Amino acid sequence: MLIQILAHTPVWVWLLLISLLGLGLWQRRQRHVRRGQLLALPLALLVLGLWSMAPGFAAQPLVAVVWLAALLAAAQLGRRWPTPAAARWLAAEQRLQLPGSWMPLAIILCIFSLRYATGVSLALHPEWRSTLSAQLPLALAFGTLSGIFLGRALGLRALTLQPADRGSAAATRHAH
Repeated sequence: MLIQILAHTPVWVWLLLISLLGLGLWQRRQRHVRRGQLLALPLALLVLGLWSMAPGFAAQPLVAVVWLAALLAAAQLGRRWPTPAAARWLAAEQRLQLPGSWMPLAIILCIFSLRYATGVSLALHPEWRSTLSAQLPLALAFGTLSGIFLGRALGLRALTLQPADRGSAAATRHAH
């Protein structure tokens, strides 16, 4: 059965996996990124998770609530994730220096694997699309994984706010 599943998997799925592996492996090495780049991959994976959950949201609105709650709670945890000691804002370059990490690759693979297993399971058991006992754990898992990844990126993005930026932002808020 496994050989049948793998053989009938569309080519684009394997191309997506190769691309995601490349992105995850790239993040294992030290790199310099712009502010906007920090959110690109977490947002892309969040969309992938949403795409996976959309049928469940339509069939059971409670699934959307669970997904959103898991996303928000995990994002708060991700924001509080300890900042790597070597991470720092390079003001002259307007880039954030990040040490290599295996965590993004691990999260990427978890999201992809969960998405793949969900797709296969729903193809074999279409009735699970409207079953709370199948959809709620998926909502919790997709929301949590996406939230951790997004929260971590937001926590790292906070490093890009220099004290001068924070002061000018505060002054702007108080001026209005």
